[in-house]
Amino acid sequence: MTNTPGGHGIEALRTATRATHERLDALVDLRAWDQATHRWWLQRMLGLHEPLERDLGSWYDGHAASGEDAPDVPSRRRAGAIASDLRSLGLTDEEVRNLPRSPLPPAPTTRGQALGRLYVLDGSALGGSVIARHAVANGVPHDACTSLAHDPGRIASWRETKALLDDLTPAELAEAVLAASELFAVFEAWLLTPTSDGRTSQQ
Repeated sequence: MTNTPGGHGIEALRTATRATHERLDALVDLRAWDQATHRWWLQRMLGLHEPLERDLGSWYDGHAASGEDAPDVPSRRRAGAIASDLRSLGLTDEEVRNLPRSPLPPAPTTRGQALGRLYVLDGSALGGSVIARHAVANGVPHDACTSLAHDPGRIASWRETKALLDDLTPAELAEAVLAASELFAVFEAWLLTPTSDGRTSQQ
């Protein structure tokens, strides 16, 4: 890492989170994706996204109100679409509301912390389109894949986050690396936490 901002942020994040990212990939077998797996995945994603989007939204509101340049957090929200997908699979509104939510590290208070979390959020959104294709190919209804389907806006969000990460100061980048690493660890633990039916990962 250099003493000036510029060009190294995204690589620092990738290096710091590579091992956890690989373990997460190993928890998801797209070849065996079916409707039960899809329901499990959406429940896990809602439990993670809802508190994560809430925390990032609070950070964004504070920075936008102060006139500071902040990434477009509202456009990245997917929790509502995930809830809709679950309802398409037969869950009631009450069942969706009662699904467990994941614990998270303390809410971000700095630009570096927020961008570290956005790195994880944006990467998850891009990977969703791959899952959606396999899900539909294996009989999952299109209406239950809206939160994962390809969206050109997600590519724009990723590019925005990448550019912002590459322009962080060394101190801010250190915060981003720590925030992303912590969130990936939470993500991994959340996928391994049993659901109400005793399921963990892609059993």
